[in-house]
Amino acid sequence: MTESNYEELIGQWHRDRNLIEGSTDKDQYLKLIQEAGELSDSLCKGKDIRDDVGDMMVVLINIMVRNNLTMKDCLKVAYADIKNRKGKMIDGIFVKEGDN
Repeated sequence: MTESNYEELIGQWHRDRNLIEGSTDKDQYLKLIQEAGELSDSLCKGKDIRDDVGDMMVVLINIMVRNNLTMKDCLKVAYADIKNRKGKMIDGIFVKEGDN
C-alpha cells in the first residue's frame, strides 16, 4: 500500500458529502467541540485516543479547506508563534513567560 495524502483525501471526502458548501465554519467549530468532549472522555477513562484525535483533525481539515488553508500553512504560523516562547510548568500547565 502506498502512502496516502490523508489531508487531500479527507478534503475530498468533505466535498463529496457537501460538507464544504453545505456547512459553515461555525457548524464545524461546534462539531470540533463535540469531538473534543469525546477526547476528554477517552482521556479520563484511559482509553485509546487515536480515533478522537483523528476525528478532531478531520473537522479541522474541513475548516482549513473552506478557508483555503493547508496543515502546513497552519503549522508554519503556529510554530513561528511558539518557537521562541519561554515559560515554565505550574501545576501541570505551561505558563508563558510574562503571563505569570
